[in-house]
Amino acid sequence: MKAVILFFSNTGSTKSMAVTFQKHLEEAGHSVSLHDGFLILKQYLTSGEKEVTPLLSNYHAALKEADIVGIGSYVSFFTIADGAAKLLTEQTTPSSLFANMKYYFSFSSFGKISGQTIHYLATYLHNKNGAAKYLGSVDQHDPENAIQLQPPRGRIDEVPASELKKVDDFGKDLVARLSGDALPPMHKIVEKTSHSADAKPGARLGTIKIDSEKCIKCYKCVTLCPYNALAKPEEGAAVKIPVWDADLCYGCGRCFNYCPVRAIEFPKVRSEQKEQYFWGRSDPKLITQPIPSRLGVMSRAVPRTALVIPLVLVGCLGLYLVTRRK
Repeated sequence: MKAVILFFSNTGSTKSMAVTFQKHLEEAGHSVSLHDGFLILKQYLTSGEKEVTPLLSNYHAALKEADIVGIGSYVSFFTIADGAAKLLTEQTTPSSLFANMKYYFSFSSFGKISGQTIHYLATYLHNKNGAAKYLGSVDQHDPENAIQLQPPRGRIDEVPASELKKVDDFGKDLVARLSGDALPPMHKIVEKTSHSADAKPGARLGTIKIDSEKCIKCYKCVTLCPYNALAKPEEGAAVKIPVWDADLCYGCGRCFNYCPVRAIEFPKVRSEQKEQYFWGRSDPKLITQPIPSRLGVMSRAVPRTALVIPLVLVGCLGLYLVTRRK
């Protein structure tokens, strides 16, 4: 059988999930092609959304022959990655391309919010070909997908071993179910599968800051930005660092996560907090957490006890006053 796996990844975790499924399917003798949805989207947007670009054409050609189709995305505010729906519209990816699809599955990576992304994507595939059989869905709990909450860049892929095992086991299940084992119960059908493909972008994270002294002008951020919000400077420009367009930025954080020299920052998210964010593996006495912005302008992480003790004291005082009134 031939399989197609489309993924939308901003930290690398969703891509890693796709690679895991590819490994299991190929070991079982199936042919698998992976497609980076963000790179397809970037090329499509560059064309002005008026033509079938090479990457989109390759994806279409693979879908026409695919027996198995899987789609995965990181979770962004309860649903799929911003902008991803542009590739899921009937205009961009017609239902006719799924005529050969016999099986389908979905997957997602999430941080604090799991949402219904796996159900949304599974429903999308079900609607493309109602005769196809459902192989299941799986989501993976990552350190975080939202850039405001992500730990230091060196730890964005520190997924707990239990989560990696869950994904690996799901890859084995895919193979077993294709071999005739019992299929899982039907996924939740999401009644409203229309995701805002043209949601107004805007810089949710404030003005991007690119350190001209750190930047090595590799322009990896320009290549990876799905929305063309970063561009090379004009030829002859005095400053050679990438140029950022706030009107195009969705704040996915892909540039931040993949800059090799850490030259990119979103000052609004107070990046110094991320340097003190621990993914549950440090000495409990050292674990810190960022102060929510609604608590004021304090800019550094504080020990949990620094928040708990004052709350306990306030609670005791309130109880004392209530008792006195009686």
